[in-house]
Amino acid sequence: MCNSEKLKETYNPDVDPVKSYQDKCKVNYDFYNKVIATKENNERTTIYEDIIEPHTGNAFPVKAGQTIRFEQRPSLHNGRTQILDVQFITPDLKQWSDHLNNGPIEGLNLKLYSGVWTQSQYMEKIATVVADEFPYELLDNKDTTHMFFAAHCCPEWIEMTHGAECNVNSCQENFIHGFNRIPAIQAIEDLEERKKVVQFFADKNDINIFQGNQFKQDENGITRCFLSPSPAVPDGTGVEFYAEKDCYVVVSNCPYADQALPYPEAKPNPVYIKVEDTGVKPYSDNHLNINHGWEDRIYKRIFSKDVSAKEMID
Repeated sequence: MCNSEKLKETYNPDVDPVKSYQDKCKVNYDFYNKVIATKENNERTTIYEDIIEPHTGNAFPVKAGQTIRFEQRPSLHNGRTQILDVQFITPDLKQWSDHLNNGPIEGLNLKLYSGVWTQSQYMEKIATVVADEFPYELLDNKDTTHMFFAAHCCPEWIEMTHGAECNVNSCQENFIHGFNRIPAIQAIEDLEERKKVVQFFADKNDINIFQGNQFKQDENGITRCFLSPSPAVPDGTGVEFYAEKDCYVVVSNCPYADQALPYPEAKPNPVYIKVEDTGVKPYSDNHLNINHGWEDRIYKRIFSKDVSAKEMID
C-alpha cells in the first residue's frame, strides 16, 4: 500500500489540529453556572435598557462582568421574530470578535456556554453565551439552529439580487451606523480616515442570532449554509452574552426581519436590549494561558528569510 492510500484509511483525532485546539479550550462550567445563577437568584443590577430599532445599527457599552440581553417581543409589533447581527469590540478598538479563531474552537454555531474569541495576536475570550432561550423545537429539525458566525448582507448583494432601485439599507450600512457611535471612532478627526476604520470593522463576519440555519452539503457535495425563516418565538425569548472584557456590542437590526418574506417586503421589528451587572468578575483575562504579543519574535523569524518584493510578471 502506498503512503497516499495509508493517509486515507481512517480519521485520527490525535493528529487533527482543530480537535487539539478544542481540547485545550474546555468550558469552565462551574464559573458560568455561577454567572447564570445570578439571574435565577435575582442578584443582578440593571445598568440600562435600550432598543435596537428597525433599519438601524447601534453600539451598546458592556463592562466586564456584565451581561447584554437581546429579547424578542413579537406580539407588540407584527408577530414576527427579528434577526440580529452582532459584533464585539474593545473600547480601544484593538480586539474584536473573530470568525477565524471562533470556528476551530467553538464550531460554526454557538449555543449556551459558547465563547466568542478575538483575533490572532490576542486570541482571548471577549464574551460567552450565558442564556439561549430559543425554542429549538420550533425549527425544521435537529440539525437546524439559530446562532452562528457568518457574513451579513451588503449593498452589493442587495443590488445584485433586487436591483439598484431597492433602496433599503443592508446590515453593512447598519454596522457602519453602529461603529460610528463608538467614542474611539468618533474621536478620529479625519473623516476619510474614520470611514476607512469603520469600513474595516463593518466588513468583519458577525454572529447571526434568531436566524434559522443549517450547514450541509448541496447536490454537488459543497458544504453550504442553508437559511430558513425564523419561527415566531414567544414574547420574552432572549439570548444573553456575558462580557469577559469591557467592550462595545455593535448590532444590526437585520433588514430581512425573520427572513420569511422577500427582502423588499420584510418589515423588521425592534429588539429589546438589557445590560445587567452580575457582580461576578471574569475568572481570567487569558483563558488559554498563552503568551500574547508575538509580533517581535515572529517578524524576526520572517525577516531572516527573503522578503524582497514579488513584482507582477508580464
